[in-house]
Amino acid sequence: MKARLDKNAIRNFLTIRYNPLEKSLFTPPTWKNFRNTESDPNGYQTEKLLKNVISNVGEKRGPFVVSLSSGIDSTLCLALLRSIFPREKIIAICGVFKEGHDESIRAREIATKFDADFKVVYMDSIFTNMPEIIYISKKPRWNTYQHMIAKEARKYGSILVTGDGADEIFGGYTFRYNKFSNLLQLKDNWRIKAINYLECHNRDWVPDQECLFGSSIKFDWDEIYNYFRPYFSNPLRPLQQVMLADFNGKLLFDFIPTGNAIFKHYGISGLQPFLHPSVVDFASHLAIEEKYDKKAQKGKLVLRKIAKRLEIQHIDEKKGFSPDLWFDWKDHGKKICQAYLLEKDSYIFRRKLINYNWVLRSFERVENDGDIRYLNRLISILALEIWYRIFLAKEMKHFTKLS
Repeated sequence: MKARLDKNAIRNFLTIRYNPLEKSLFTPPTWKNFRNTESDPNGYQTEKLLKNVISNVGEKRGPFVVSLSSGIDSTLCLALLRSIFPREKIIAICGVFKEGHDESIRAREIATKFDADFKVVYMDSIFTNMPEIIYISKKPRWNTYQHMIAKEARKYGSILVTGDGADEIFGGYTFRYNKFSNLLQLKDNWRIKAINYLECHNRDWVPDQECLFGSSIKFDWDEIYNYFRPYFSNPLRPLQQVMLADFNGKLLFDFIPTGNAIFKHYGISGLQPFLHPSVVDFASHLAIEEKYDKKAQKGKLVLRKIAKRLEIQHIDEKKGFSPDLWFDWKDHGKKICQAYLLEKDSYIFRRKLINYNWVLRSFERVENDGDIRYLNRLISILALEIWYRIFLAKEMKHFTKLS
């Protein structure tokens, strides 16, 4: 597909991290799909559905490979996979960033418990390999480093199993639910709820967001808020509305298409049990109380019941494969961003997509105040410049290493 310069898409990528104007691979659910019409307090029906999905993987195509952190989603996938295929070869792969949170010690123990071979992938700087990352998704995205797991997985098998979708479907974003609940007032209308929801995603934008863009991009917060109107203007309870927005946001327009692009790029099949239509349809109708315990600040309650039966020892904290951005910035990112973003001749400035003066001020803010929100925006703007050079200017190859 030929790349084109879509200014609304750029505005959206740099404000909410995805473009909801794209065509999605899933049929977007409406509020009616999230009404409380099902119950599964002990997780038996959910477990049955997940097992059916895994059992119907089709004809054998070599060993299974599991993307394994030490959290409940991937651990549960591994445990169910082993219970269904007791003799099949399974390879578990864990990603580790330098100076980032290292889950490999616990993940190795989990892999051993379920008789899976264990491999560790040591991830490179997100800055050095940004052209490759962007080339795979065909979008100006930089936080798709899970492609390294797929790259390693294809050495061992043709099916990569991931826990994608569990957070959105079964209530894993406890920090967001808590913050949203604390902001909530009884008489809040849909617009206030949308504003509060975006406040729960405030690493994706900055307080002076309207100053970030150049003169060729028109920015209006009301246009952004209107994307979320269907999710907060309905009879659902507030946290059900949040889960509806979560599904129709980053999951639908970022995580799912990015994952599919990675599978396609490396020629492997993705097995994502939590995203199977039968699981999504059932779980989306579960009561909020079967997903999230506000008092204990615990999520994915149904999955916890299944994990307990299978004697899975997972970690409670939400970690996953993630880099230490500050370490990577100091080690690689700062000089790379300076080379591309402090040059007035860069395409993002020549095409008046980004405000050069805002970039200068943001560099100072990152250096002087250590503001992670502005660091995130600078990295996203770098990704936009790299995307432009690869797909529009066609002057950069995807295998280029930034230094």
